[in-house]
Amino acid sequence: MFSSIKGKIIFFITLVMVVSTIVNIYFTNRDVGNAMLIAQEKSARNILHSLDIIIKDDYHNLLSEKKRITLLKRKQLKESALMIKSVFSGFADHNVKGKNRTYSVNYALDWLSSAPFKNIDYFIIDRDSRVLISSDKAITDETYGAIKDRKHRNISEVMSFSRLRKKGDFATYSMDTDSNRDSKSVLGFFLPFDKWELTIVTSVDISSIEADARKKLETIINSLDEFSKQLNITKHGFVYMFDAEYNTLISLPEHINSNIYFSKNALTDHTVYDDIETSLKSGVSEFFYMASNGDKKESMIVYCNFFKPLKWYTSVIVPVSEINEPARQLVIRQIIIISIMFMIGLIAVFILVTRIAKPLDLLSSYAQKLPEQDFTKPLADKTPIDDLPGKYKDEIGHLASSFILMRQELSSNIQNLIKVTASRERIESELNIARDIQLGMVPKTFPSFPEYNEFDLYATLKPAKEVGGDLYDFFLMDDEHLCFTLGDVSDKGVPSALFMVVTRTLIRTLSEKIHSPSKMMYKINNILSADNPRSMFITLIIGILNIKTGEIIYANGGHNPPIEIHGDRDVFFKKEVNDPLVGAMAGMTFSDHSFFLSPGDSFFLYTDGVNEAMNPDGEQYSNEKLLAAIEENRDKSVNEIIDNMLGSIKEHSQTAPQSDDIAMLIIRYNGNKVLQA
Repeated sequence: MFSSIKGKIIFFITLVMVVSTIVNIYFTNRDVGNAMLIAQEKSARNILHSLDIIIKDDYHNLLSEKKRITLLKRKQLKESALMIKSVFSGFADHNVKGKNRTYSVNYALDWLSSAPFKNIDYFIIDRDSRVLISSDKAITDETYGAIKDRKHRNISEVMSFSRLRKKGDFATYSMDTDSNRDSKSVLGFFLPFDKWELTIVTSVDISSIEADARKKLETIINSLDEFSKQLNITKHGFVYMFDAEYNTLISLPEHINSNIYFSKNALTDHTVYDDIETSLKSGVSEFFYMASNGDKKESMIVYCNFFKPLKWYTSVIVPVSEINEPARQLVIRQIIIISIMFMIGLIAVFILVTRIAKPLDLLSSYAQKLPEQDFTKPLADKTPIDDLPGKYKDEIGHLASSFILMRQELSSNIQNLIKVTASRERIESELNIARDIQLGMVPKTFPSFPEYNEFDLYATLKPAKEVGGDLYDFFLMDDEHLCFTLGDVSDKGVPSALFMVVTRTLIRTLSEKIHSPSKMMYKINNILSADNPRSMFITLIIGILNIKTGEIIYANGGHNPPIEIHGDRDVFFKKEVNDPLVGAMAGMTFSDHSFFLSPGDSFFLYTDGVNEAMNPDGEQYSNEKLLAAIEENRDKSVNEIIDNMLGSIKEHSQTAPQSDDIAMLIIRYNGNKVLQA
């Protein structure tokens, strides 16, 4: 079907019509369904709001009564504790009959054991939470350490002496009774007594208060149950309530299975309990629930509410089928009408596309035969598509004209390509020969002077293109002096290679008469700048090594600072001020710099293709990394240093192409063997 444009057009038009139909049906169903859902949602919200009002009113009354009684108990506990503290303070201030502290404490505790406290228990604990005296026999050192508050924290830790406020703190905790080990709720007031580092605790049993509250809660639940039975939601809709411990609070209608609470929602694989709780915690007050009863599944929508003080979950559950039935009837009628219109439109599209595709098939057939034509010969006078531009004035005619023009241009371009290819192959051959000649002009045999043990020398040259503008050279001026040079021409390619060759030739020629690097550079600068129409220049270092003494005299014409490598000391850049560029302007003067190499010291020259080599992110190799790499390889042989530097640059550059020529030269001075002997 997709192998022809006709099939594609029919497919995509069909697709558009189908999508339009689906979108129309979807939005119709959605809008009608949403209207029904909104009406049902308002009804459910009103029910939940009514239940919430009933719960809030009843809970407020319950809470007010409980609060009144609790405040009364708290007041009694606090007054009793303050009275005990006042008596203890009197004993502490007067230090009874001049006795010591222990005697005073015991005297106070004896007083407390005989003091009358109606309906209130007390006990005293020291700083280490040991019980000194208690009116309740159930409070001992062992039992006190196990008492926990409502948050299941140990009272001995929460109400320790160091944590209490000066004015005291209240706490509610559970204790086991003496008879049947049932727990009772106790309200306690903990007041610190700083003078003796004791804690005064007064407590009262509040189990009866909570029992009364539970009875009132049962009354509230019964009234809610009666109210829910009188509601008319939908045929199978109902109200569902449970607490935080998953206890069902009100009874369900007869048509609802009693185990619906534990049934799983097929959409989430969770129980109804869990989904209601989860949706409310996440801020969602409604969700869909898929009930499963054997092979039969029914979708329901659940509207939820949560009463936080009592941790009660209230929900109204309504079957979706009872809400969406009007929308389904409307959608069925639309599907029938649209299907008829779709078939009529599809037939019309097929006829139209067949008419359009016929000339396109002709163009396709011609294009398939086009590669078989020999475009190196004159074109045929007549082709099957030549009549199409005159017959069709629309896009098909324009396309046929493009095919005819393409055939003509293709023949012309192939002829030109044959000529260009031959010319390019000739140029590439000449550049390869030039590269071989250029690389052949620099010394490549190492060691170059095997008869001289006083020094080791190694160098390398890596052009970025077929030919480049970097150069190095070295040669013996006499038995005691080695001349070496390294430079970088300002451009790339053939012009810079020629400039490099001229510079190398001048250095070798002038070195026969001039033994000063700066004077040689002065002469070379004047010669190069005298006839330099392209305004080219070169950064250049010329140096002379005294093989017997280790002295190096060199001149730096605008080049990167060389690196001095001491065998057992520092590795650093030479900091002399560079002289001007060579070849840029006549009359420039240059200066000589001299220093001595000790046995084991080295002198390293390089071009900016080393420290400015870039990786794919545009980050340069940098002077810091160059110096660190030299430092790391300082103890290796001169050829290993150069090879490791090339490897380090390649590792930094990764897949990035070489952006500049790379040249490096290193001389290691071994010392005068005759003098050493």
